[in-house]
Amino acid sequence: MSKEASAWMPFYIGDYLGDTQRLTTEQHGAYLLLILDYWRNGPAPDDDAVLQQITKLDSKGWKRCRPAISRLFQTVDGEWRHKRIDAELVKAKANADRRSEKASKAAQARWGDSPKDAKSNAPSMPQALLGECPPQSPSPEANASPREVSGLMVELCAVAGIEVPDPGKHFDRHRAAIQTVEDWIAAGADPELIRATLTQRCANLRTSPRSLAFFDKPVRDAADARRTAQSQLSADTGSLVDRILKRDAA
Repeated sequence: MSKEASAWMPFYIGDYLGDTQRLTTEQHGAYLLLILDYWRNGPAPDDDAVLQQITKLDSKGWKRCRPAISRLFQTVDGEWRHKRIDAELVKAKANADRRSEKASKAAQARWGDSPKDAKSNAPSMPQALLGECPPQSPSPEANASPREVSGLMVELCAVAGIEVPDPGKHFDRHRAAIQTVEDWIAAGADPELIRATLTQRCANLRTSPRSLAFFDKPVRDAADARRTAQSQLSADTGSLVDRILKRDAA
């Protein structure tokens, strides 16, 4: 599992509650910890010591919770497997590969793939760093299709516990939610940043917000913070180049 894919996971609240109606509060906590560990590390072995460690329960607590939780998994080849999580992991890996491929193609389109030219045009590291960089190409996500934006909107509503507006009954609300996501992407917030921001904010909420607009300022602030950090990195790089040139000239 890549770090990019493991940084967030889809969580379908309705499906989760439908599968766990008869769990106790203690069992809910243990099950969620098993799910989170599964997402980051893969299936756990069918070993009570390991499962107890993941759930942070003592031996009596795990013995008490095990029968109810084990019904939500399947034991396959000595591992606790979860069909839904396995499917979501496959989707997350496919999405990560797709983004990586798009980024690779964008880089190739901008820079080409001729190392000989790069070497002849940059005889030294300082000269290479000082060379004028072409303007940054727009992020592939900035050109997201309406279908991709709509899918992201639905996913974000699920993350925030917001009822997805039905375009047939509440067209204005549906369009407003779509517009909010489009504005975030236009402001430089890619889907990963948006998901991470909503997930972090939702962790401190007691009740679900009425709409995605509730998260507008945090998402824009996160995008601004990232741009500031990137600008600072560029400034630091320029300063480093200046020091290298002065040292070489001495």
